Amino acid sequence: MGKLMEEIRREKKAEQKRQKNIENQKGIEELLIELRKKEGLSRIELLEKLNDSNLIEKDIKKWEIGLSYPDLDIIYKLSEIYKVPSTEFVKAKNNSYEKGLVGINKKIIRWFVYTLNVSFYVGAVLTIILYVLAFILALWFFVSVAYQVKRP
Repeated sequence: MGKLMEEIRREKKAEQKRQKNIENQKGIEELLIELRKKEGLSRIELLEKLNDSNLIEKDIKKWEIGLSYPDLDIIYKLSEIYKVPSTEFVKAKNNSYEKGLVGINKKIIRWFVYTLNVSFYVGAVLTIILYVLAFILALWFFVSVAYQVKRP
């Protein structure tokens, strides 16, 4: 029994260490923002450099917020523009997935940030407000149903 518990502790510690390493690595959102600002480019200027008629400025904003990610063709173009190996973009994209940035909570926050053009903090506050309202409505619904059931 002692060996089993020790093995579980080791596995848990290794998983925590792996998660910490993932959190310390950049996601593609952070990498894209950092590189664009380092080059002093606006989103429109980057769009012009990408020279892709299928892209619009909102696509770049979605990448930087994490609502979507560039495909491989765009990653290769970005690597040429920023003179960064394309493998760095692929690694960053994988880091974003592993960090859980596609989770529902972060998606809702990003949706608020994108649609309302507010900061990430404001998006998080709006998400909390949304959850509280949903909880209150659900509670109200169940109380009203219970009240109706009690009345013959």
